[in-house]
Amino acid sequence: MDINQILSQYDSMFGKNSLLEIEEYLIKMIQEADEKSQMGILVTLLNEIIGFYRDTTQREKALHYCERLQRILNEMQLEGRIDYATSLLNVANAYRQFGLFEQSLRLYHVVEDTYEGQVTQNDFMYASLYNNWSLLYQEMVDFEAARDMLKRALVIVDSYEEAVIEQATTRTNLAATLLQIRTTEAYQEAISYLQEALAVFEKGGGKDFHYGAALVAMGDAYCFQKEYEKAIPYYEKGLDELLKHVGRTDNYERVMEKYEFAKNKSKELQGVLTQEEKWVSNLERCRAFYEKYGKEMIHRKFPEYEERIAVGLVGEGSDCFGFDDAISMDHDYEIGFCMWLLEADYEQIGDALSKEYENLIHKHVKMDSQDLFLQKRRGVFSINGFYDNLLKTALDYEESAKCVIADDKDRDCFVSYEQQMPNFWEKIEEQQLATAVNGEIFFDGAGIFSAVRKQLMDYYPEMVWRKKLAQSLHDFSQYAQSNYPRMMARRDVVASRLCVIKAVERAMDIIYLLRKEFAPYYKWKKKGLEKMALHRDVFSLVHEMLPLLERVVALSIQTEAWENVTYTSTLVNEKDACVVVFEKMASCILEEMKRQKLVDGEDLFLENYIRSILKGKNMDLVEAIVQLEWKQFDEVQNEGGRAECQDDYTTFSIMRKSQYMTWSQELLSSFYGDLVMAENKGWNLIMEKYARMMKSTTPEKYARLEKELPILNEERIAIQEEIIKIQVGWMEEFAKKYPNMAGNARIIHTSEDTPFHTSYETYLRGEMSTYSETTFILYGRFITELLKEKRNLAYETMEHTAKLYGYETLEKAEQALG
Repeated sequence: MDINQILSQYDSMFGKNSLLEIEEYLIKMIQEADEKSQMGILVTLLNEIIGFYRDTTQREKALHYCERLQRILNEMQLEGRIDYATSLLNVANAYRQFGLFEQSLRLYHVVEDTYEGQVTQNDFMYASLYNNWSLLYQEMVDFEAARDMLKRALVIVDSYEEAVIEQATTRTNLAATLLQIRTTEAYQEAISYLQEALAVFEKGGGKDFHYGAALVAMGDAYCFQKEYEKAIPYYEKGLDELLKHVGRTDNYERVMEKYEFAKNKSKELQGVLTQEEKWVSNLERCRAFYEKYGKEMIHRKFPEYEERIAVGLVGEGSDCFGFDDAISMDHDYEIGFCMWLLEADYEQIGDALSKEYENLIHKHVKMDSQDLFLQKRRGVFSINGFYDNLLKTALDYEESAKCVIADDKDRDCFVSYEQQMPNFWEKIEEQQLATAVNGEIFFDGAGIFSAVRKQLMDYYPEMVWRKKLAQSLHDFSQYAQSNYPRMMARRDVVASRLCVIKAVERAMDIIYLLRKEFAPYYKWKKKGLEKMALHRDVFSLVHEMLPLLERVVALSIQTEAWENVTYTSTLVNEKDACVVVFEKMASCILEEMKRQKLVDGEDLFLENYIRSILKGKNMDLVEAIVQLEWKQFDEVQNEGGRAECQDDYTTFSIMRKSQYMTWSQELLSSFYGDLVMAENKGWNLIMEKYARMMKSTTPEKYARLEKELPILNEERIAIQEEIIKIQVGWMEEFAKKYPNMAGNARIIHTSEDTPFHTSYETYLRGEMSTYSETTFILYGRFITELLKEKRNLAYETMEHTAKLYGYETLEKAEQALG
């Protein structure tokens, strides 16, 4: 085999043959080299096919050949050689492109170590390494590290007088990285590098592909500094270059958006916008109205309260989100502002301040009577009343904010909300939270209103966030990846279209969750994403998903794609354009979750990542489990009506926490996943537990329920009974030593059960029967380890109980109960 002839043939195929034919040629040559044991040629061809799959973004195939190449390099014992490092650099670049950042970083280090002592410090091989390494750091959003790598590369390429294009390209990449650091010094340095790069490209006639990137980067640099007029010609030239080289790609459209933005901002600054172009948001108009009239009214009429009155525009309405346009003006839309008072001040001056505000509106806004909806959205409010109305709660937000302002060290505000209303963060609808943190504060001398707002803007507690993300992933998978193809296979076009719409909304929810921003009311979700896309920070998922969302909604239902197709649950019917777009969406979401180190894997069925999302790290899983169990406990229906214990959260919380505080992180994570998965399916594990206990306490009732319960196999039941026997023994041992504590707990044995008293043994049996197979196995290991270590779980659980009730030790609790 002649490698030069093979590569020449391979190069000549581009532009003449299809990508599939090119791929088949490479695979055929690889197989032939392997069969003939031409290992040097095989390594070269494996490098080529990895590059091919990188260029055509075929992730799974690229990663397969990356693994194969590394395995062959190790079998050939090439470690430490330059050709070994060259291959690893190619693999590292593929890993980087496909989001395997840790693996990529590890290989870059190996390449650098291999070069050391074999390659001079100013060799171009180092420059190539550092350029690629910088791209990894950019993907990891570590722009300072990326800058440092590019500067190391620049030192090398500058030492070669003839490498003018490489010098210009490196300066362009360095400038783009500096712009992301977002300091004035970084902007100025970026412009300096870009000027040098552009001079090189233009001297060569502007023929190099990278010339367009340098032009666009210069436009970005001037936009960052709000010098829009200077940015415009660079964007124009950049668009011409992109059109010439790659056509109207997604990147071209993004640059076009930047160009239009710069033109409008430039016209706005020059005051030459046409009436159609000129749009002043109502938020801006309301702020100007307050500055001109409201501020003076408050100062003149209520001087002693002036520093304690917070003023701004927050709440319901498109203008509070900054989404208003000419169409918004047809209802519930006018100039005004909100004033928020402390509770005591509201009682003193609320009515008087409201009257003055109404006079101000009638005098200057020229309205006969204010819109009824606007009366609820503008004017005078107590802080508590305002947030109560938006969030549909009755909490003391004001007092919580005062505590935080006085001692803002542990964010105890979240705890206080939960204490006032268990499951606060789960009960409040997300669109309400979005409404509570939108708009602007014009003035807040006391800082109380802003402190409440900040508590909410700090976003969901970690566990609640993960649960919501898991739920949205579940919904997307169900609508887009399961039910859509099922409905299409049945030719149910109405249900299929519903699946598309619901999947699109869930996809938008996932973007907001990964961004950690509250999603607004459904009609503003896409508008919010478009606004998000204008941010200058790195969040590529928004830019990737927006065109996909628009595309899948615009696609017509393609029943012909399902002709002669046999449906299976694993089918991905690529004949259906909607299926293809949904898979691309899933791929984009998966890559972002991996970038955030939430999950790891290649499977595009997002439902399969729910357990990984829920496991997480550094979370109060005990609290999360108890909160979810309390919710399910609250929903249990009893024949005799609501039980008294269903209104006693304190006792419930202590009893459940005492148990879970003994469990491992892995066991807690698995059981929490059980609870969430059950809830997603509409199944209540607490209700199941109580139903199973009826087998001993009220057999006749159990007989009616038994057929509704999941079936447990005999092997599992036998293992459960062995575990229960161990735990009952522990409880008997504990009761002998601590009779008073034990006397306040459940009776121990199933033989003692009555319709009104359930034993510890029966409770264990009921509870353990609700565990998933994974949780059950982990629990069995947990009990076995305790047995080996001669530890008594009953003692450890009751010790936690005593301490949660305020006793220093178990012994002191025993004495107190004597």
